[in-house]
Amino acid sequence: MTEQPRVWRSAASRLYYRQPRFGVYEAQLIQPGDVSSVEATAVLDEVLGLAAPQYTLRGVCRPVRMDGLTARVDIATKLAGREKVPPMVEAELSAEAYTSVDFELWKNVVHVAVSDEAQKRAAHDVLGLHASDAARDLARMENKQIAEELATATDTTGADWGTSTNNPFDDVVAAMTTIEGNGYPVDFIAAHPLVWGDYFSNPFVRGTIQGIQLPTGRVFQVPGLPGVTGYSDPALTNTVAYVGSRVAPALVLGEGPTEAARYRDEKAGYDAYVIRQWLQPRLVLADAVREITGVHA
Repeated sequence: MTEQPRVWRSAASRLYYRQPRFGVYEAQLIQPGDVSSVEATAVLDEVLGLAAPQYTLRGVCRPVRMDGLTARVDIATKLAGREKVPPMVEAELSAEAYTSVDFELWKNVVHVAVSDEAQKRAAHDVLGLHASDAARDLARMENKQIAEELATATDTTGADWGTSTNNPFDDVVAAMTTIEGNGYPVDFIAAHPLVWGDYFSNPFVRGTIQGIQLPTGRVFQVPGLPGVTGYSDPALTNTVAYVGSRVAPALVLGEGPTEAARYRDEKAGYDAYVIRQWLQPRLVLADAVREITGVHA
């Protein structure tokens, strides 16, 4: 098995570098003459570019970019102002509150492999098809892991939105009131497509948004709730909805380096790229998110 030079993409600078060996991230900027590295970079760039629109649940997180695999990061969480300060009176100082978050990034791995036969017989871009598959699976794994972290949020009991007698706004507004009472503005609702189907077909919601065009994508402004963005992803449990504050932040996403290594397996007869992506989602502020249970039967 013959391995070519590795390349890695910095989460902080978004630039590509040569990697001297596995697990070592040094700033050896790739030059145009580094043909094999440029090729690996092109594949990695294509995979990450294709994956980006599919990173649905990344939108509910505040990203923290790092090029190390372990870190302790202080996340700014809250700054309180002073109301009705009298004339000639100095306002009391308000210090930003910070929460320390420890990251131990894990890696998600995909293979982009093309056999000799496929390359010789194909009348289409085989590597491009594999890149699309790799991108889809990188996004699937990230969305799944963010969904698993969201599932640790504090529960609140809701009602089945698929029935004509229950008003989804009762559950959503109750959760919003709790979160905003804690000092965090609600700016997202995340749910499984089946839950959103019940939400938009509910007669109480339909009556409120009559004449408003329904969403056509996975990320959308929620009709009837100004300033709130909706996220629809099948990685989420199909019986719950999450109401939260991204700016708080309720969740952070530790985004580490992404690397690609090309190798040739001469015995088996294929060329391949291994793509590794390091990340870790963390729930930081329990007061800034609620899981509404029982909203879909």
